[in-house]
Amino acid sequence: MEKDGGTTELRGPLEVETSKNNTKGKGHRQRVKNKILKNGMLGMLDYEVLEAFLFYAVPQKDTKELAKKILLRFKTIENALHAPKEELLSIKGVGESVYSYFKIMKEFNGYLYKNKVENGVLLNSVESTYKYLKNSIGYSRKEVFKLLYLSSSNELLGEEDLFLGTLDKSVIYPREIIKEVLRYNAKSVIFSHNHPSGSLKPSEADIKITRKLKEILSSLEVGVLDHIIISPRGYLSFLEEGLI
Repeated sequence: MEKDGGTTELRGPLEVETSKNNTKGKGHRQRVKNKILKNGMLGMLDYEVLEAFLFYAVPQKDTKELAKKILLRFKTIENALHAPKEELLSIKGVGESVYSYFKIMKEFNGYLYKNKVENGVLLNSVESTYKYLKNSIGYSRKEVFKLLYLSSSNELLGEEDLFLGTLDKSVIYPREIIKEVLRYNAKSVIFSHNHPSGSLKPSEADIKITRKLKEILSSLEVGVLDHIIISPRGYLSFLEEGLI
């Protein structure tokens, strides 16, 4: 159809409705972005925060319902970011782009926190140490025994994953620990390991090995500040429980 020397495009009802929905969706996204730019994320519900994150992984579709479905499965945004790929992809509407975006966000968050610690943030409380360790090993599906080496002012000098698997005296090599303590010139250490099951109860082996290592390191005038058991839901501190 010609009008004023140009061509007027004819569109059916479905095309018109799709165009309206796209315009509406873009308007909603912009309102959400403006709200965050103006007021930050304080006061926003978890699904609203996740909805905004998903804008960048799902550019053309509504993300509110997808955010709600993800939270229904994983309960928190943090759990969703650490979810195994197969579990995440089992949710209808979640594809490779969402998984990749979550993976990047998780790694970026861990990088930022580790960078803070390495640039002088002190591990001078159980809570600050737990936050650091939760990102590091809290969501691992395998049990990891980690050692943190600290200066006299509790700055992190280095860290090492000593082994994977259930804590047992047969896999602990005090000589290797002493070698690393001397290499870092550490004045104290913190032991930690995760419980993938979610249980925070220490085993008898956990307690015996911790006390044995504390005795060995005390001969080098190196203190054992704590042994912290980590899970995604919380932590148990041997220091707070009077176990060391």
